[in-house]
Amino acid sequence: MDIIMDVQGFKIENNKFIVKEFAVFDGVKICHFIFKPPFPLNFLPPNLQKQADWLVRNFHCLEWKDGFIPLHQFRNILKKLSDGVDLIHIKGKEKAGYIRWFTSVPVVEFDEQPILQQSEPQCFYHMNSNSMCSLNDVFICIKNEFVSFHS
Repeated sequence: MDIIMDVQGFKIENNKFIVKEFAVFDGVKICHFIFKPPFPLNFLPPNLQKQADWLVRNFHCLEWKDGFIPLHQFRNILKKLSDGVDLIHIKGKEKAGYIRWFTSVPVVEFDEQPILQQSEPQCFYHMNSNSMCSLNDVFICIKNEFVSFHS
């Protein structure tokens, strides 16, 4: 079985990516998660606070403080969702590298083209914004048949 996933997040020190939003589709079920921050925003250096603010205003529109799930649970969630999976599909080299860090399941990345566009929201966190949403990105990849799911 294959799954398709997407992540949105922030960069912290040493160019490290932290996941904020995570969506997964297995051909039948879809899961969507928003993670709590690992620490208060003011713990970041000023340049990374500005970058986070730009992402909130212009890209994924998820506030640093948003989330219900502790970030340390990401690995466990990914492990559970990828149990018995043959391939994980994800769009983007950086996102694929991030997911590879947490799993031994082979990760296949989609081409960077066509670029996923900001679109109408699909989740409650993005109801009032035109933003990049992991849940919506998964739907777009399915709609554009980046991955075919077979019974």
